[in-house]
Amino acid sequence: FFFMKMPNDNKNSSHDDDHPRRRHAMLSDDSFITSGITKQSKAVVDGLRHLYTQKILPIEKSSGFAAFHPNGIEIRDCEWEARPQVLLIGQYSTGKTSFVRHLLGGRDFPGMYIGPEPTTDKFVAVVHGCEEEDESEVLTGERGSQKTRGRTIKGNSLTVTPELPFAGLGEFGTAFLNKFEASVTPAPLLKRVTIIDTPGVLSGEKQRLSRTYDFSEVARWFADRSDLILLLFDAHKLDISDELKEVIEKIRPYNDDKIRCVLNKADGVGREQLVRVFGSLLWSMGKIFQTPEVVRVYCGSFWDKELQHDDFKDMFKHDEELLFDELMNLPASAAARKVNEIVKRVRALRVHLCILGYLKRQLPIFVGRMKAQANLIESLPSILSDIKKTFNLSDGDMPDSDVLAGKLRASDFNSFPKLDRKLLIELDNLILVDIPELMRGVGGVSEYELQEVDVSRKSVINTLKIESSLKDKLLEMEKPMSLVIFVAIIASLSAILIKLF
Repeated sequence: FFFMKMPNDNKNSSHDDDHPRRRHAMLSDDSFITSGITKQSKAVVDGLRHLYTQKILPIEKSSGFAAFHPNGIEIRDCEWEARPQVLLIGQYSTGKTSFVRHLLGGRDFPGMYIGPEPTTDKFVAVVHGCEEEDESEVLTGERGSQKTRGRTIKGNSLTVTPELPFAGLGEFGTAFLNKFEASVTPAPLLKRVTIIDTPGVLSGEKQRLSRTYDFSEVARWFADRSDLILLLFDAHKLDISDELKEVIEKIRPYNDDKIRCVLNKADGVGREQLVRVFGSLLWSMGKIFQTPEVVRVYCGSFWDKELQHDDFKDMFKHDEELLFDELMNLPASAAARKVNEIVKRVRALRVHLCILGYLKRQLPIFVGRMKAQANLIESLPSILSDIKKTFNLSDGDMPDSDVLAGKLRASDFNSFPKLDRKLLIELDNLILVDIPELMRGVGGVSEYELQEVDVSRKSVINTLKIESSLKDKLLEMEKPMSLVIFVAIIASLSAILIKLF
């Protein structure tokens, strides 16, 4: 990714710079890549953890937040300490595993198998470790069997591994955990990020019948905890199946800002075909996301072989560099992203309290509560509109009425907490006071101009004070001068009168 073509390079030197071994040289160098986490970022994360455990979590537990919010499960300690995660999602044979191998500098990892058929049949977390560990035998498709450094950890063991943030996956049961493992390998890039490789999204009944767990729910769990979500597409077969569309719509809530698209194997089509494929991808994503602004698309051929068509070679190289830069910068902005997630969580919790308190207040005191509860659920859209106006809430913070209605039907409104204005004020103070104090100096915003404004403001105030004091002194000086003039006039008039008489 790192070797840019110089203006005076000839064809042979440029070809040598693009060679896979040269291209991945830095990615395989442990001295080049570090964890990227600063002391300031760690201090912010520790402060957020304290605010969450002391102020936010007690309110979540007392109000049953986890039962109503899709991302309301308690944040565990291992999740605060975890490396940033990158989630890969796509249909089968879009090159997800080859893409991971490409990012790791051409390094094979335990459990990897590449082939034209759907090969990855499980969720694989590629994590850093095994600096001086055992070697494992890996099947690598057409390369055959070879030795590679690293080891695998099975799903049930991962839920009790304190260094990894996967304890919450126990809720999906053994059926899923048997299809989940971690591949531990000493690739330098993994010092900064953890990569989640997923099975290819199947079409038709295969997606539902051939898997003993809810694929879209598991994908949502990983998406909610990932810092970057990459949707991989094959330039040769861009058709987006209904199953993939369903998965994308499942992970979208609260994760829109994390999603990027990768148009892989783009060197396998010609110039005109690539233009059509690229435009078709943008149009399809616009329909799925229901917005005119499309997500960022990285275009290229993410594997170790030479390009088949090099019409857009410079663009491919540029997009690879941009994508790798985004991956490398994830740890540096980890604190800001965690702040963003906590702020969204606090806003959702505030809306949750307003809704439950409002619904509880609408119930009759003595009889007819069940009927009243059913009527409230039936008229939920209009009630949510009233709640939004009453508590001055934003449209973007309001939950989906259909999803909320399904959860309310399984609830007893009598168990809802009463609306406590003090809790709302406490949550507002978190956003307005506590969290901004943690973020002071972390966002990278210079305070120099603010100091200049303060200095100029002080100078204006001082100038006004000086002018005021001068004015007072002048007035004091004018008073005796006026008295002297008055006495002089009286004396002159007296002299004139004496002469006349």
